[in-house]
Amino acid sequence: MATSPAGQASAPHSDVMSGLEVRTPAPPATSTADVVDKVLASVREGQPVAKPAAKPEALKPAPNAFSEMEVRKPPGPQAKPPPAPLKGPAALTPPKGPTADAAAAHAAAVKAAAAARAGGNPSANPAAVSAHTPPGGKLPAGASAAAAPEAATPPAAAKPSGPPSATQLIDDTVPWLPDEPERKAAFLQVYRYWHAQVRPEYAHKARPAFLFLVTALPVMVKARDTLQGLNLWEPPGEHSRQARDVHPAWKKYCEFLPRATQALQELDDYRHLSLLTALDDLNSRVTKAEKKYREGIPGAKR
Repeated sequence: MATSPAGQASAPHSDVMSGLEVRTPAPPATSTADVVDKVLASVREGQPVAKPAAKPEALKPAPNAFSEMEVRKPPGPQAKPPPAPLKGPAALTPPKGPTADAAAAHAAAVKAAAAARAGGNPSANPAAVSAHTPPGGKLPAGASAAAAPEAATPPAAAKPSGPPSATQLIDDTVPWLPDEPERKAAFLQVYRYWHAQVRPEYAHKARPAFLFLVTALPVMVKARDTLQGLNLWEPPGEHSRQARDVHPAWKKYCEFLPRATQALQELDDYRHLSLLTALDDLNSRVTKAEKKYREGIPGAKR
Protein backbone atom coordinates (compact mmCIF):
# COMPACT_ATOMS: atom_id res chain seq x y z
CA MET A 1 0.00 0.00 0.00
CA ALA A 2 1.58 3.31 -1.15
CA THR A 3 2.07 6.10 1.37
CA SER A 4 2.83 9.78 0.99
CA PRO A 5 6.47 10.79 1.11
CA ALA A 6 7.79 12.19 4.32
CA GLY A 7 7.19 15.89 4.82
CA GLN A 8 4.22 15.99 2.41
CA ALA A 9 0.63 15.81 3.52
CA SER A 10 -2.23 14.91 1.17
CA ALA A 11 -4.79 17.64 0.53
CA PRO A 12 -8.07 17.25 2.40
CA HIS A 13 -11.02 15.99 0.36
CA SER A 14 -13.01 19.12 1.13
CA ASP A 15 -10.31 21.41 -0.30
CA VAL A 16 -10.20 19.45 -3.56
CA MET A 17 -13.97 19.48 -4.08
CA SER A 18 -14.28 23.17 -3.27
CA GLY A 19 -12.42 24.04 -6.49
CA LEU A 20 -14.87 22.15 -8.69
CA GLU A 21 -17.75 24.02 -10.25
CA VAL A 22 -21.16 22.43 -9.77
CA ARG A 23 -23.32 22.94 -12.82
CA THR A 24 -27.01 22.21 -12.75
CA PRO A 25 -28.75 21.18 -15.95
CA ALA A 26 -30.86 23.82 -17.66
CA PRO A 27 -34.63 23.42 -17.28
CA PRO A 28 -36.29 21.76 -20.28
CA ALA A 29 -37.83 24.06 -22.87
CA THR A 30 -41.58 24.38 -23.07
CA SER A 31 -43.05 21.94 -25.59
CA THR A 32 -45.11 23.02 -28.57
CA ALA A 33 -48.19 21.27 -27.18
CA ASP A 34 -48.03 23.35 -23.98
CA VAL A 35 -47.75 26.57 -25.99
CA VAL A 36 -50.78 25.64 -28.11
CA ASP A 37 -52.80 24.78 -25.01
CA LYS A 38 -52.00 28.16 -23.48
CA VAL A 39 -53.00 29.97 -26.67
CA LEU A 40 -56.32 28.09 -26.87
CA ALA A 41 -57.00 28.81 -23.20
CA SER A 42 -56.45 32.53 -23.84
CA VAL A 43 -58.92 32.42 -26.73
CA ARG A 44 -61.58 30.71 -24.57
CA GLU A 45 -61.24 33.41 -21.93
CA GLY A 46 -61.39 36.19 -24.51
CA GLN A 47 -57.89 37.47 -23.73
CA PRO A 48 -55.65 38.96 -26.45
CA VAL A 49 -52.98 36.67 -27.81
CA ALA A 50 -49.45 37.78 -26.91
CA LYS A 51 -47.08 38.10 -29.82
CA PRO A 52 -43.79 36.14 -29.65
CA ALA A 53 -40.84 38.07 -28.29
CA ALA A 54 -38.57 39.59 -30.89
CA LYS A 55 -35.05 38.23 -31.26
CA PRO A 56 -32.36 40.29 -29.50
CA GLU A 57 -30.30 42.55 -31.67
CA ALA A 58 -27.12 40.89 -30.40
CA LEU A 59 -27.94 37.72 -32.33
CA LYS A 60 -28.33 39.50 -35.67
CA PRO A 61 -25.22 39.36 -37.90
CA ALA A 62 -23.42 42.59 -38.68
CA PRO A 63 -24.17 44.11 -42.13
CA ASN A 64 -20.59 43.60 -43.34
CA ALA A 65 -20.12 40.14 -41.78
CA PHE A 66 -20.89 38.25 -44.98
CA SER A 67 -18.65 40.47 -47.12
CA GLU A 68 -15.74 39.96 -44.70
CA MET A 69 -16.31 36.20 -44.82
CA GLU A 70 -16.22 36.27 -48.63
CA VAL A 71 -12.88 38.13 -48.57
CA ARG A 72 -11.34 35.52 -46.25
CA LYS A 73 -12.53 32.60 -48.37
CA PRO A 74 -9.80 30.94 -50.53
CA PRO A 75 -10.19 31.31 -54.28
CA GLY A 76 -12.14 28.50 -55.84
CA PRO A 77 -11.47 26.68 -59.10
CA GLN A 78 -11.43 28.97 -62.10
CA ALA A 79 -13.72 28.30 -65.03
CA LYS A 80 -11.87 26.96 -68.07
CA PRO A 81 -12.19 29.02 -71.27
CA PRO A 82 -14.04 27.42 -74.19
CA PRO A 83 -11.86 25.60 -76.75
CA ALA A 84 -10.75 27.55 -79.79
CA PRO A 85 -12.71 26.89 -83.02
CA LEU A 86 -11.20 24.51 -85.53
CA LYS A 87 -9.30 25.90 -88.45
CA GLY A 88 -8.36 24.45 -91.81
CA PRO A 89 -10.11 21.89 -94.04
CA ALA A 90 -11.44 19.86 -91.07
CA ALA A 91 -13.68 22.74 -90.00
CA LEU A 92 -15.38 22.83 -93.44
CA THR A 93 -16.05 19.08 -93.69
CA PRO A 94 -19.78 18.38 -93.03
CA PRO A 95 -20.67 15.48 -90.73
CA LYS A 96 -21.34 12.14 -92.38
CA GLY A 97 -24.72 10.45 -92.42
CA PRO A 98 -28.25 11.43 -93.54
CA THR A 99 -29.38 15.01 -93.02
CA ALA A 100 -32.34 15.97 -90.84
CA ASP A 101 -34.49 16.76 -93.90
CA ALA A 102 -33.81 13.33 -95.44
CA ALA A 103 -34.66 11.56 -92.19
CA ALA A 104 -37.93 13.51 -91.87
CA ALA A 105 -38.84 12.73 -95.47
CA HIS A 106 -38.25 9.01 -94.96
CA ALA A 107 -40.42 8.97 -91.82
CA ALA A 108 -43.23 10.80 -93.67
CA ALA A 109 -43.06 8.27 -96.53
CA VAL A 110 -43.40 5.35 -94.12
CA LYS A 111 -46.45 6.97 -92.53
CA ALA A 112 -48.04 7.62 -95.91
CA ALA A 113 -47.58 3.99 -96.94
CA ALA A 114 -49.12 2.75 -93.70
CA ALA A 115 -52.11 5.07 -94.15
CA ALA A 116 -52.62 3.88 -97.73
CA ARG A 117 -52.63 0.22 -96.69
CA ALA A 118 -55.15 0.97 -93.93
CA GLY A 119 -57.41 2.77 -96.44
CA GLY A 120 -57.43 -0.12 -98.95
CA ASN A 121 -54.94 1.23 -101.54
CA PRO A 122 -52.70 -1.77 -102.40
CA SER A 123 -50.58 0.17 -104.92
CA ALA A 124 -49.07 2.39 -102.25
CA ASN A 125 -45.94 1.06 -100.62
CA PRO A 126 -42.88 2.58 -98.97
CA ALA A 127 -40.67 1.79 -101.98
CA ALA A 128 -42.98 3.61 -104.42
CA VAL A 129 -43.26 6.67 -102.22
CA SER A 130 -39.50 6.74 -101.60
CA ALA A 131 -38.85 6.50 -105.34
CA HIS A 132 -40.71 9.77 -105.97
CA THR A 133 -38.96 11.58 -103.13
CA PRO A 134 -36.72 14.33 -104.54
CA PRO A 135 -33.03 14.40 -103.62
CA GLY A 136 -33.57 17.34 -101.26
CA GLY A 137 -35.72 15.17 -98.99
CA LYS A 138 -39.01 17.08 -99.52
CA LEU A 139 -42.19 15.23 -100.46
CA PRO A 140 -44.59 16.40 -103.18
CA ALA A 141 -47.88 18.02 -102.21
CA GLY A 142 -49.93 14.85 -102.86
CA ALA A 143 -47.73 12.69 -100.68
CA SER A 144 -47.87 15.10 -97.77
CA ALA A 145 -51.69 15.14 -97.96
CA ALA A 146 -51.82 11.33 -97.85
CA ALA A 147 -49.79 11.19 -94.66
CA ALA A 148 -51.76 10.10 -91.63
CA PRO A 149 -52.34 12.85 -89.08
CA GLU A 150 -50.30 12.49 -85.93
CA ALA A 151 -52.14 11.74 -82.71
CA ALA A 152 -52.63 14.66 -80.39
CA THR A 153 -50.28 14.73 -77.44
CA PRO A 154 -52.21 13.72 -74.29
CA PRO A 155 -52.30 16.39 -71.59
CA ALA A 156 -49.84 15.96 -68.79
CA ALA A 157 -51.31 14.51 -65.63
CA ALA A 158 -51.81 17.05 -62.88
CA LYS A 159 -49.38 16.70 -60.03
CA PRO A 160 -51.00 15.71 -56.73
CA SER A 161 -51.30 18.75 -54.52
CA GLY A 162 -50.04 18.68 -50.96
CA PRO A 163 -52.04 19.30 -47.78
CA PRO A 164 -54.05 22.54 -47.80
CA SER A 165 -52.59 25.53 -46.03
CA ALA A 166 -54.35 27.70 -43.47
CA THR A 167 -54.81 30.47 -46.04
CA GLN A 168 -56.62 28.08 -48.40
CA LEU A 169 -59.06 27.03 -45.67
CA ILE A 170 -59.87 30.50 -44.31
CA ASP A 171 -63.12 32.17 -45.35
CA ASP A 172 -63.53 35.45 -43.49
CA THR A 173 -67.15 35.84 -44.67
CA VAL A 174 -68.66 32.95 -42.69
CA PRO A 175 -71.43 34.10 -40.32
CA TRP A 176 -70.07 32.48 -37.15
CA LEU A 177 -66.96 34.69 -37.02
CA PRO A 178 -67.11 37.69 -34.63
CA ASP A 179 -68.47 40.92 -36.06
CA GLU A 180 -65.71 43.02 -34.49
CA PRO A 181 -62.68 43.28 -36.82
CA GLU A 182 -60.23 43.03 -33.91
CA ARG A 183 -61.72 39.80 -32.56
CA LYS A 184 -61.99 38.32 -36.05
CA ALA A 185 -58.35 39.12 -36.84
CA ALA A 186 -57.23 37.69 -33.47
CA PHE A 187 -59.07 34.41 -34.05
CA LEU A 188 -57.67 33.98 -37.57
CA GLN A 189 -54.17 34.70 -36.26
CA VAL A 190 -54.56 31.96 -33.65
CA TYR A 191 -55.92 29.61 -36.32
CA ARG A 192 -52.87 30.12 -38.55
CA TYR A 193 -50.54 29.37 -35.66
CA TRP A 194 -52.56 26.33 -34.62
CA HIS A 195 -52.85 24.94 -38.16
CA ALA A 196 -49.07 25.09 -38.50
CA GLN A 197 -48.83 22.56 -35.63
CA VAL A 198 -51.30 20.11 -37.25
CA ARG A 199 -49.93 16.94 -38.86
CA PRO A 200 -50.15 16.92 -42.71
CA GLU A 201 -52.56 13.96 -42.88
CA TYR A 202 -55.16 15.92 -40.84
CA ALA A 203 -54.65 19.33 -42.44
CA HIS A 204 -57.85 19.09 -44.53
CA LYS A 205 -59.96 18.40 -41.43
CA ALA A 206 -58.39 21.13 -39.29
CA ARG A 207 -60.72 23.83 -40.56
CA PRO A 208 -61.41 27.18 -38.84
CA ALA A 209 -64.89 25.97 -37.85
CA PHE A 210 -63.31 23.03 -36.02
CA LEU A 211 -60.98 25.28 -34.02
CA PHE A 212 -63.93 27.52 -33.13
CA LEU A 213 -65.77 24.52 -31.67
CA VAL A 214 -62.62 23.57 -29.76
CA THR A 215 -62.69 26.97 -28.03
CA ALA A 216 -66.47 27.49 -27.80
CA LEU A 217 -67.78 24.14 -26.55
CA PRO A 218 -65.86 24.19 -23.21
CA VAL A 219 -67.27 27.66 -22.53
CA MET A 220 -70.82 26.45 -23.22
CA VAL A 221 -70.36 23.38 -20.99
CA LYS A 222 -69.04 25.54 -18.15
CA ALA A 223 -71.94 27.99 -18.46
CA ARG A 224 -74.50 25.17 -18.45
CA ASP A 225 -72.93 23.54 -15.39
CA THR A 226 -72.98 26.88 -13.56
CA LEU A 227 -76.67 27.38 -14.27
CA GLN A 228 -77.49 23.81 -13.28
CA GLY A 229 -75.71 24.33 -9.95
CA LEU A 230 -77.94 27.36 -9.28
CA ASN A 231 -81.08 25.51 -10.45
CA LEU A 232 -81.45 28.04 -13.27
CA TRP A 233 -80.86 25.81 -16.28
CA GLU A 234 -84.54 24.85 -16.42
CA PRO A 235 -86.16 27.49 -14.20
CA PRO A 236 -89.37 26.29 -12.54
CA GLY A 237 -91.05 29.70 -12.40
CA GLU A 238 -91.06 33.21 -13.80
CA HIS A 239 -88.84 34.56 -11.02
CA SER A 240 -86.19 31.90 -11.72
CA ARG A 241 -86.44 32.58 -15.44
CA GLN A 242 -85.75 36.27 -14.90
CA ALA A 243 -82.76 35.42 -12.70
CA ARG A 244 -81.41 33.14 -15.43
CA ASP A 245 -81.81 35.76 -18.15
CA VAL A 246 -79.64 38.28 -16.31
CA HIS A 247 -76.96 35.78 -15.26
CA PRO A 248 -73.58 36.17 -17.06
CA ALA A 249 -73.33 32.42 -17.67
CA TRP A 250 -76.64 32.41 -19.55
CA LYS A 251 -75.57 35.40 -21.66
CA LYS A 252 -72.30 33.67 -22.52
CA TYR A 253 -74.15 30.47 -23.48
CA CYS A 254 -76.61 32.37 -25.68
CA GLU A 255 -73.72 34.22 -27.35
CA PHE A 256 -71.95 31.02 -28.45
CA LEU A 257 -74.98 28.81 -29.22
CA PRO A 258 -76.01 30.27 -32.64
CA ARG A 259 -72.40 30.66 -33.81
CA ALA A 260 -71.48 27.12 -32.76
CA THR A 261 -74.57 25.79 -34.57
CA GLN A 262 -73.46 27.47 -37.81
CA ALA A 263 -69.87 26.27 -37.47
CA LEU A 264 -71.06 22.72 -36.76
CA GLN A 265 -72.79 22.55 -40.16
CA GLU A 266 -69.41 22.94 -41.93
CA LEU A 267 -67.98 19.75 -40.40
CA ASP A 268 -69.13 16.46 -41.91
CA ASP A 269 -67.85 14.40 -38.97
CA TYR A 270 -69.93 16.21 -36.32
CA ARG A 271 -72.97 17.81 -37.96
CA HIS A 272 -75.19 14.87 -36.94
CA LEU A 273 -74.69 15.70 -33.24
CA SER A 274 -76.96 18.19 -31.44
CA LEU A 275 -75.65 21.00 -29.27
CA LEU A 276 -78.75 20.73 -27.06
CA THR A 277 -78.84 16.99 -26.37
CA ALA A 278 -75.23 15.87 -27.05
CA LEU A 279 -73.14 18.79 -25.84
CA ASP A 280 -70.93 16.69 -23.57
CA ASP A 281 -70.37 13.99 -26.21
CA LEU A 282 -69.57 16.58 -28.88
CA ASN A 283 -67.15 18.42 -26.60
CA SER A 284 -65.34 15.18 -25.76
CA ARG A 285 -65.01 14.14 -29.40
CA VAL A 286 -63.75 17.52 -30.56
CA THR A 287 -61.20 17.74 -27.74
CA LYS A 288 -59.77 14.28 -28.52
CA ALA A 289 -59.68 15.02 -32.25
CA GLU A 290 -57.79 18.27 -31.69
CA LYS A 291 -55.09 16.43 -29.77
CA LYS A 292 -54.93 13.73 -32.46
CA TYR A 293 -54.53 16.36 -35.19
CA ARG A 294 -51.46 17.78 -33.45
CA GLU A 295 -49.85 14.68 -31.91
CA GLY A 296 -51.14 11.83 -34.10
CA ILE A 297 -52.59 8.51 -33.01
CA PRO A 298 -50.68 7.00 -30.04
CA GLY A 299 -48.59 4.02 -31.13
CA ALA A 300 -48.86 4.78 -34.87
CA LYS A 301 -45.72 4.90 -36.97
CA ARG A 302 -44.78 8.35 -38.17
